Amino acid sequence: MRSSPIRLILADELALVRAGLRRLLEDLASPKLEVLAETGDGQELLELVSRLRPDLVITDIALQKLSGLEALQQIRRHYPEVAVLFLSARSEPTQVRQAMQQGACGYLAKDAEPDELGLALRAHAKGQHYLSPKVSGAAFERGPRRGEESGVLTARQRQVLRLMARGKTTKEIAALMGVSVKTVETHRARMAQSLGLYGVNALLRYAIRLGFEQGDVN
Repeated sequence: MRSSPIRLILADELALVRAGLRRLLEDLASPKLEVLAETGDGQELLELVSRLRPDLVITDIALQKLSGLEALQQIRRHYPEVAVLFLSARSEPTQVRQAMQQGACGYLAKDAEPDELGLALRAHAKGQHYLSPKVSGAAFERGPRRGEESGVLTARQRQVLRLMARGKTTKEIAALMGVSVKTVETHRARMAQSLGLYGVNALLRYAIRLGFEQGDVN
């Protein structure tokens, strides 16, 4: 867990929503936060990210001039060190999967419980991803698409992949599976080689694309 405050930017079309979100963030005891700026405009969001270089952006999909998803693409391309967390009234499975595939660190529905925002921020502070239960249930309920079979993976590799999709760290996966951290790292490396994917985010996007269910880790 990081000790320095998470520096963030808030993006939502509605000023009232931004004000409520800022108040909610101020009430959080942990992690420590510093709100650098806020905007309702996707283009202005990119300008703020370029100038302020925050650790995290919390954004809705619906923004003026440039959507949250379009802003995400630009942020990940030009400022890969900046994480993006979606807090949106729109939580259709295709949008959730698209956001995670493009590199978002998490996705919450606006009707989620307030405590979930704290959970998402603590997950970010630990370098993990977070999907609220309502959103993840919708995003993961569909099976593999045609041409995206995971038969090249062993049962244990699939288990590692599912646990990764649940936001578990390497150490947590090792404990849940009853194996060493080195064994988990080996499974992950062999998955990456078999699939032609490199990096945890690439494997996570693959898991989401296959529709792995969070509750199924066998």
